[in-house]
Amino acid sequence: MITSMKFVFTLIILAVCTSAYAKPAENHKPLPLEVYSALPHKSMLAVSPNGKMIAYRMTDDKQDLFVIVDTVKQKLIGGLNIAEIQPEQVYFINNEQLLFVVSKHRRLYGYQGKYNVNTALIYTIANEKLSPLLRPGDGIATGQTDLGNVIGISTDGNWAYMPAFTGKTGAVLRYDLMAVNLQNPGRKPRTHIRGTEDTIDYFMKPNTDQVLARERFNNDDDLHTIEVRKDDKWQVVFQESTEYTKRRFTGVTADGKSLVMLENSTTQGSAYYLLSLTTGKFSKPLFLKEGTEIAATLSDINRVVAGVRYAGFKPSYAFFDENIQKKLQLIQQELPNSSIYISDYTRDWKKVIFHVEGDGLVGDYLYLENGQLGHVGSIRPDISWQAVNNVVEFSFKARDGLVIPTLLTIPNSAVNSTEKLPAIILPHGGPESYDTSDFDWLSQYFASRGYLVIQPQFRGSKGFGAEFTLKGRGEWGKKMQDDLTDAVNQLITMGEIDANKVCIVGSSYGGYAALAGAAFTPEVYQCAIAINGVSDIDFMMKNDRDTYGKEHSVIAYWDDVLRTKTLPDDYFETISPINFVDNIKVPVLLIASELDKVVSPKQSSRMYSALEDEDKNVTYVELENEGHNLLKAQSRLKILQAIDQFIGQHNPAN
Repeated sequence: MITSMKFVFTLIILAVCTSAYAKPAENHKPLPLEVYSALPHKSMLAVSPNGKMIAYRMTDDKQDLFVIVDTVKQKLIGGLNIAEIQPEQVYFINNEQLLFVVSKHRRLYGYQGKYNVNTALIYTIANEKLSPLLRPGDGIATGQTDLGNVIGISTDGNWAYMPAFTGKTGAVLRYDLMAVNLQNPGRKPRTHIRGTEDTIDYFMKPNTDQVLARERFNNDDDLHTIEVRKDDKWQVVFQESTEYTKRRFTGVTADGKSLVMLENSTTQGSAYYLLSLTTGKFSKPLFLKEGTEIAATLSDINRVVAGVRYAGFKPSYAFFDENIQKKLQLIQQELPNSSIYISDYTRDWKKVIFHVEGDGLVGDYLYLENGQLGHVGSIRPDISWQAVNNVVEFSFKARDGLVIPTLLTIPNSAVNSTEKLPAIILPHGGPESYDTSDFDWLSQYFASRGYLVIQPQFRGSKGFGAEFTLKGRGEWGKKMQDDLTDAVNQLITMGEIDANKVCIVGSSYGGYAALAGAAFTPEVYQCAIAINGVSDIDFMMKNDRDTYGKEHSVIAYWDDVLRTKTLPDDYFETISPINFVDNIKVPVLLIASELDKVVSPKQSSRMYSALEDEDKNVTYVELENEGHNLLKAQSRLKILQAIDQFIGQHNPAN
């Protein structure tokens, strides 16, 4: 029973720490760049509904496979080469089939340019056949980019319910709920229920084939609506006027009587509420936890919500069912300093897959079943636990007194040193995101080369309460940037880092912050590296207005975040680094992904031209056939090679 858990954990940890990869602790020779750029050896773990099979992605420099293992017979029972499809999400849809959500950058019939198109592929284990579930033009409209969403499975297990636009190109399209035959995926899908042009989501009644509710957002009228299906008619149970959706409906309760909704409040923080589909009233806040926010819900394939995961440096959880809560607490008690993530679980929660990092573990997958833990495999077998640089929590007060939580990755080579360290300040993307204390390939690379890596959770970051997040509104290039400068100055004052050896590096919003650091505080840094970074906010907003229309909810959201609607019209120009290249005195490395649809690569290429025109020291690297999230090992390696050469020349550790 559960009493044996500590013994099992001890065996697992000993097995990991005494593996053939272990090296003497005093050996600080840096590992090759390829070790840090490599994708996880095991990832995307999924467990079958009956708990008898585990499937996972297995990647190395020679192959990229997805394998299925029978855990009862301890044997491999299936698999396929996924090098070409590169799935972004995988899960068992039943005991015989897996569903892969893939994204491909391609052209769409009748439309100009290329788009990132999501598709759901069904893999049948018995015949090893991989088939798309929805095909544009085959019963649904052409020109769709999101066809990977399954919101439920029929009670007989033979049909998947998937929303899609229907109608002809150029006409008004409806967002219908389609029923797709899982036993014969090539068959034309049938309409399960008709939607409207402003429908954005559907919810099924648990353990039935009935549509429980649908969600609508009318961008012209700024109306967000929830409707329930009753007597074959739609009835409004919730409606509010808003420029963009601020309430996020994520699933249903097990009894099918309520929808589960996330809302961020400036007074109460982040909490979930239940919307009664009978009365239209909201419950009191659920899962409210001071000083943090809810990062995600835990829900099954039919979107029945079991609980939530909180944001923060290490994850924590809360569940509706106390028995599930107790299972997790037992594991957390055994590894109190580790980050424990729930990767997947059977619908009855009898078998749970965990991803564990930190506290002596490089990254491992474990499973819990009948009170016993098993070891699925290591995420990074080429890195010993001794080679992982220690990540610690730190905080300081910004110039206005706000406490800024921070992560420091300390080089192993400097543990017993009294010398001031060279430093990399590494702001995260988002910007409404946050860093975790898990293994981060870029942070660990820098620390392995002797740099102290500083990751301030500047105001505007999520994970530390809604009020902290909202303090970042209207502060791009201002107080958000001051928080980064203050982190550097604090560690200089403490005697921890060398003021003449600080480089700022970031991706996405972090790339913006790196360029803003070089442009607005050029005296602080010796170099700046921006990966898929924003250089011109006015240009970014213009692109969004051209794409969505000036009255779209996306524009309203960015106006709230960037300008809070109270700042002058030329404010975007005043916080865009591209307008201040004259101020930049330090070398700049720009890295851009060719297929980035989040931050246009033109943000980097235009910044490169502006810097070159002013005879600044700038280097430009393009990542071919890569998107915003840097999902390919060869792209990460190219990044590290460019960075290694750049910082070796402009901010060497020695």
